[in-house]
Amino acid sequence: MSQASLDTYIQNALERNANLQNYHIEGEISSLETQKLKTQYEKPQWALTGDYLLAPFFFNKGQVVAITANPATKAIGYDAGITNGGLYSAQINVNYPVFTQKLSRPLVKQQELVRENLSIQARQTEAGIRHQITTDYVNAFLLQQQMDFVGELKTSLQEQSSFVRKLADRGIMRITDLELLNLEIHNQDLQLQDLQGQFRQAMLTLRSDAGVMDTTLTRLPAVDLRLNNATDRSVFLESYRLDSLSADNDQAIFETRYTPQVNVFANGGINAVELNNIYRKVGISAGIHVSWLINDGGQRDINAQQNELRRLMAGNQATFSDLQIRNNRQNYQLLLEQNRRNVALFEEQLNGYEQLLTSYKQELALGQISVVDYLNVVRIYRGLQQQKIALQTQLLLIINELNYWNN
Repeated sequence: MSQASLDTYIQNALERNANLQNYHIEGEISSLETQKLKTQYEKPQWALTGDYLLAPFFFNKGQVVAITANPATKAIGYDAGITNGGLYSAQINVNYPVFTQKLSRPLVKQQELVRENLSIQARQTEAGIRHQITTDYVNAFLLQQQMDFVGELKTSLQEQSSFVRKLADRGIMRITDLELLNLEIHNQDLQLQDLQGQFRQAMLTLRSDAGVMDTTLTRLPAVDLRLNNATDRSVFLESYRLDSLSADNDQAIFETRYTPQVNVFANGGINAVELNNIYRKVGISAGIHVSWLINDGGQRDINAQQNELRRLMAGNQATFSDLQIRNNRQNYQLLLEQNRRNVALFEEQLNGYEQLLTSYKQELALGQISVVDYLNVVRIYRGLQQQKIALQTQLLLIINELNYWNN
C-alpha cells in the first residue's frame, strides 16, 4: 500500500493548477508589453509608403480622356489645383518621438501594477489551494483513523468471542452471550464497510483537487499542522492597496494628454504629380510635429474626481475586509484554545475507560460479568474514542483555517 503525505498532495496541486500557470504566463505577457511600450516611445518607427492617384480630365482640347496638369477651361474633371492630374509617390518614412519620458512612465508603471496584481492573485490562489488540500487530507485522515479504531475494536471483540465460546462450551456462560458478542462483531463489520466507502470518496476528492490520477490503495501518514504567525500585511488586503495605486496611475496616464508631444519626422523617395521626368523628382524632407492639448472642457477635473472615488472605494473595502480578517483570526484562536482543552478532557476520560475495559476483559474471560455489561463499556469507550478523533480532526481544521487567514 502506497503512502502520500500532505506536502506531496499540496506540491502536486500547486504545480498542476491551471490558474497559477496562467498567472505566470500573463506576467510574461505584461513584461513583453513593457518592452513594446519602451520600443514605441524610445525608438524610431520606419515605414514604406506608396501612392498612385489618377485624376483624368474629359473632353480636353479634343481628347476624350486626358491626363494633364494644365487642362482647358472647358475640360471636365477635378480641380487641377487639388489633384494636379495625379500623384506618384514611393517613400521611406521615419518618425521619432522625443521628450517621451513623461508619456511612457505611467504606461510602464501600469504594467508593473499588472504584474504585482498577478503576483498577489497567485499568492491568494496558493493560499486557497493549501487550505483546500489540507481540508481534504484531514477529512480523509479522520476516516482512516475511524477505520483503524473500528478494525482494532473488531479484533478485540473477536478475541473475546473465542474466550466466551470456550466458557459457553464449559457451561460457564450462555450461548446467547456468544451470539450477542457475534452480533456486535457483525455491526463492526458493517460500520467498517461504510467507513471504507466514505474513505474512498474522500480520497477521490483529495486526488481530484490535487490533480492526481491514482487509484491505488493509499495510507495517509499522520499530519502535524503547525500554526503560522500572522503576516503584517495580509495578502487578502494587497489587492485593495493596488486598486488605490491604480487609480493614481490612471490619473497620471490621463494627465499625459496635457503634455506637449513632439515628433521628429523625415522621408525620402519619389514624389511627383506627373510621369514626365519622374526620375528627377527624387528628394527628401524633414520636419517637427508638435501637439499640445490646452483645454478639453474640464475633463481633467472630472477624471480626477472619478479616480478619487475609486480610491475611496478601495479604502472602504480594505477597512471592511481588514475587520473581517481580524475577527476570523480572533474567533479561530478562541476555538483553538477551547478545542485543545476539550481534547485534554477526553484523553483523561479515555484513560479511565481503557483501564476499566482492561478489567472487564479479564472478568469476562473468567465469566465473572455478562457480555451485556462488557458491551456497554465497549460502546461507551467507542463513543468517547470517536469523539476524541473528531476533536483532534477539528483541531487540525481550526489550525488550517487560522493559517489561511494568517496569510
